[in-house]
Amino acid sequence: MFAKNLINKIGGLSSAVKASLVLMLTQFVQQGLNLLTTPIYTRLLTTEQFGQASLFFSWYEIMLIFTELCLSKGVFNNGMLDFREDRDGFSFSLYSLTFFSTLIIGTVVTLFCAFIWNFIGLPLHLVIYMFVLQAFQGALAIWSVRQRFEFKYKALAVVTISIAVVSQICGILGIILFDSNPVDARIIGARNIFLIAYIAIFAILLKKARGRVKKEYWIYALKFNLPIIPHYLSLHILNHMDRIQIAAISGEASAGIYSLAYSGASIVKLFWTSINASLIPWTYEQCEKKQFKRIDSLTRILILGYAMICLIVMFLAPEVIKILATDSYSEGIYVIPSVIMGVYFSSLYFIFANVIYYYKKPQYVMIGSCVSAVINVVLNAVLIPIFGYFAAGYTTLASYLLQVIIDYLAMRKVVDEKIYDMRYIIGISIAVVVIGLLLNLIYGYMILRYILLLLLVVSLSIYVYKKKGVIIQLIKKGREI
Repeated sequence: MFAKNLINKIGGLSSAVKASLVLMLTQFVQQGLNLLTTPIYTRLLTTEQFGQASLFFSWYEIMLIFTELCLSKGVFNNGMLDFREDRDGFSFSLYSLTFFSTLIIGTVVTLFCAFIWNFIGLPLHLVIYMFVLQAFQGALAIWSVRQRFEFKYKALAVVTISIAVVSQICGILGIILFDSNPVDARIIGARNIFLIAYIAIFAILLKKARGRVKKEYWIYALKFNLPIIPHYLSLHILNHMDRIQIAAISGEASAGIYSLAYSGASIVKLFWTSINASLIPWTYEQCEKKQFKRIDSLTRILILGYAMICLIVMFLAPEVIKILATDSYSEGIYVIPSVIMGVYFSSLYFIFANVIYYYKKPQYVMIGSCVSAVINVVLNAVLIPIFGYFAAGYTTLASYLLQVIIDYLAMRKVVDEKIYDMRYIIGISIAVVVIGLLLNLIYGYMILRYILLLLLVVSLSIYVYKKKGVIIQLIKKGREI
């Protein structure tokens, strides 16, 4: 009876709500596989080798800014509205632009700029492999964003989970079978599956658009995105440059420990990434209707729930590290709180940026991200040699906090309306930071830590109970999304 009632309730939800639930579950499965396989990788690879593999993936994300031009980001969502009658043509045109961009940049870097790939610390064959992946990566990225935008979750869920499962299996088998070069086996073994998926999706986009590439779509996308490439680059620097700088300053072993701690902390980012994927089109709709109070009401609940998840993972940092790796990674326990606090503030950025993107003022978000990225790199260069790689988490936290402040001010400039209750957001944020800082002092006292965690959960449960009327209203309104 319970199962039948649950199925009926799910069936009564709107397509947007069902898509949000399924895609969130898909992301959990994907990230869960990453976490489940991390203990295997940390035991098959040394801390140095784990750091080398992390270095490849960090540089991959940074180089992707230049090759993909971030065309699967905000500009694509805007294009889905502006060119709704030719979404197939718009999708393929944007992918073709990423392909030619990758071809040009990859050729220049690999043939004429040897000092670049020497600087990034990767062998040439991995640099070439990186650009081959990125030449086709845009197809899957653009296709996936369109599926989310149109709330077509079934095919996306199947593709995402299938790739995640097979790639992890191949990555592990690659290390076992080619143990003489485990780093290459880890990277290429897992990523070849992605490459196959990229090419398959490329064929689908090509067929639907009949190979038509429209110059006006290129102009539209470049006009929107080129001015904010520094913004997207800054975001990736904030996400990845700490590991690159740690490897350069403290060594690849330290980068490996920090990367593991970041992997453990990234589970909380998954929640916001999943939520935001569906929150973007919903926010656009509410902005179009001037329903700012609805945005604030939903955001309050989301931020509180997200803060709770962040705090729970911080409380359980020793257990997280113990599960993910051996004792050689135990120092990572004290990295997790600062990293999670940084992830929390990096997520808050989106509640302001989503509104700014709707009003097509992306240049405003660039200021905050660029300033924060520069400060982050400078602070890392100064503080990591003094305090070690532990400092990187706190420099990133400070940088994300600065970015949130600047983006809030930018949103107020773009929209002369009170959208969010900032006293509420600031109160929740202060609680996250204070508790996160204090946790470093009690990690050695397991019983005390569990008691405090229980008190936290009970307090938040009481709050949710008191606000159940608001939550019920939000659930009812969710059917109307």
